[in-house]
Amino acid sequence: MVQHTTNRPKLTPYITFHRILISIVWINALVLAVVVAFDHSTSTISSFSSSRRRPVLPDATTAIVGAAGSDASTVSSDFSINNNNNNNSNSNSNSVSRRKLFTGISTTATAAALSLSPLILFSSSPPPVHAFTNAIPEAKKYGDRPKRKGTAPKDLGVLSRTTEGRDTSITSPRLRTCDGNPNCFSTTGDLLLEDRQMYGVDFLIPAWVPPPTNKDDESSRKLNSIDTIAAVMQTYEPGQGGIDGGGFTVIKRTESYLYYQFEALKKGYVDDVEFALLDPKNPLGGIQVRSGSRVGVTDFGVNAIRLNYIAKQLQTKYGWSIPEITADTHRDYWITATEAQEATFDEDRRNY
Repeated sequence: MVQHTTNRPKLTPYITFHRILISIVWINALVLAVVVAFDHSTSTISSFSSSRRRPVLPDATTAIVGAAGSDASTVSSDFSINNNNNNNSNSNSNSVSRRKLFTGISTTATAAALSLSPLILFSSSPPPVHAFTNAIPEAKKYGDRPKRKGTAPKDLGVLSRTTEGRDTSITSPRLRTCDGNPNCFSTTGDLLLEDRQMYGVDFLIPAWVPPPTNKDDESSRKLNSIDTIAAVMQTYEPGQGGIDGGGFTVIKRTESYLYYQFEALKKGYVDDVEFALLDPKNPLGGIQVRSGSRVGVTDFGVNAIRLNYIAKQLQTKYGWSIPEITADTHRDYWITATEAQEATFDEDRRNY
């Protein structure tokens, strides 16, 4: 169930940085203004004190400026108070110069703060939500979070792939295989389980097979396999099973191939999902399938939940024959997914 919140949007790191910067500038301007006022009162007291021939120690500003580098003695002498009655005019002149100095710095700091203040005004608006247009409403809640979309594999699509059969290698046009991490399923892989487990967990699934009478219940016309999957995907519900809250979109569609991208709700992880005809010359034939995550080792069960949902729709509406991905068919995958969920006590940190 979607929970609607009334919390105001969180600040992005960009907004927070600029607000901190502006706060520092304003604080500096305020401190300098106080120093100017203090300097003015010190100058008045100094004039009174010098008339009584009493020595006056350098103020804090003199100590700071006088400690800078090789010019310390020169600067310190310029800002020191001369107790000689003959140099009272020089003392007054130096006090005025010092006040002008701090007034100029204060004015510059204030101008800088004013020039940067529009950044707050224009940056305080909520950042755009990076999810797909069909994302669930709750996606706005996580729109200001950094997204880890990852990079799609460069060899997606139907290409010439070589896999190991029982006694020999097999090369044929196939979808991409998986790398052995528990975050991917594919109909392309080595035939023997022991060969697949050399790379990691088992990821191989059988091709999806439509019935001989694959008909659209509404129009009673025969659909080819790719069109059937495309029709089911139009009814896919982002957020089903607690996954894909960031929505999805079709990236490429041909008569024999479909490519979708799905986005996680909170962290924006993107998964690549592909469907392709086993035999491009047989549009009513079986379908190759691949669903894989770009980022992370485990997917918390996301790819299995997604494929099982799509398969269920094909079975219910069109009578396809598709085995479910379960702990019996892919034991190591589900063990890893379950352990990851249990280890992540804070549900808000989970990637789906």
